[in-house]
Amino acid sequence: PRVKRTVELVVHLHAETVFGNPAANVARCETTRSPINAETVREWCNNPDTIIRVRPVRDLADHVHVAAYEHPHRLIEQDELVDLTCTFPFCTRPAQRCDKDHVVAYHDGGPTCSCNSAPLCRSHHRLKTHGRWTYDVLDRGTYLWHSPLGHLYRRDHTGTQPLDHRRRP
Repeated sequence: PRVKRTVELVVHLHAETVFGNPAANVARCETTRSPINAETVREWCNNPDTIIRVRPVRDLADHVHVAAYEHPHRLIEQDELVDLTCTFPFCTRPAQRCDKDHVVAYHDGGPTCSCNSAPLCRSHHRLKTHGRWTYDVLDRGTYLWHSPLGHLYRRDHTGTQPLDHRRRP
């Protein structure tokens, strides 16, 4: 007997979408980050072996701020969409499997918000917390990492670029 495979897809659907134009790009697939037209969404929804999870499109430029330590779901999702991976230099662990870090520690006055939050995998989160690595947010999704030996690394959506290896003041 043939084994049925169930496929789960996460689709970010534009809230103002009108399904009148089947060729229009109305959604984005989370795993491939590619645009999807209305006809493809209809086909997937009609397939009994496909589970579709529909989520709203997040405004990645929106500033999410809460007066609490814990990151709310909308900030976690925003972090994962801005930074696809752990933001530590050269790390490629998917952001969905990372801790959400306060760049400036919460107990040092760092807010829980978009401008002070980034995904770090557990080992790099510990290295930042206990290993004297620090980083600054240059812009949303762009970070400047400082190693304990004074090495600098710029990390953004294109990857990691080692910078000059001077000690910072």
